[in-house]
Amino acid sequence: MNGKTAFVLLGVLSGSLCACVQPPEAAAPAAPPPPPVAAPAPAPVAEPTPGNRWVSIQGATCERLLELSPDDRAAASLFYVGYQAARFRSRVINVAAIPNAEEWAESYCAEHPGRPAVEAFRQAYRQTFR
Repeated sequence: MNGKTAFVLLGVLSGSLCACVQPPEAAAPAAPPPPPVAAPAPAPVAEPTPGNRWVSIQGATCERLLELSPDDRAAASLFYVGYQAARFRSRVINVAAIPNAEEWAESYCAEHPGRPAVEAFRQAYRQTFR
């Protein structure tokens, strides 16, 4: 290749490169960082169930049953319904009738707060499951 052609070729190539590469524009200021997000509050820790807490099945009163929180009252009611099912030697139980038995027992307890809760559920079991 002769010198003149090489010079022209280099000139064309360098002109092409210069045309392709554009000078960098002034950088836009970076967006401000998002505001810090507060850490979520820790979930409340459930109180542990006390160990070795004895409850008299026959001695718990209606008054005490009605003082329980709704969740604890539901658990106690389910226990007493099962207890009565065992005492009556039932082999099956109508699950749909459990809420009716709970309502019946709670009504009985409201009228007779000094009576044993087991008596309320015995009556409720007789009324709703027999």
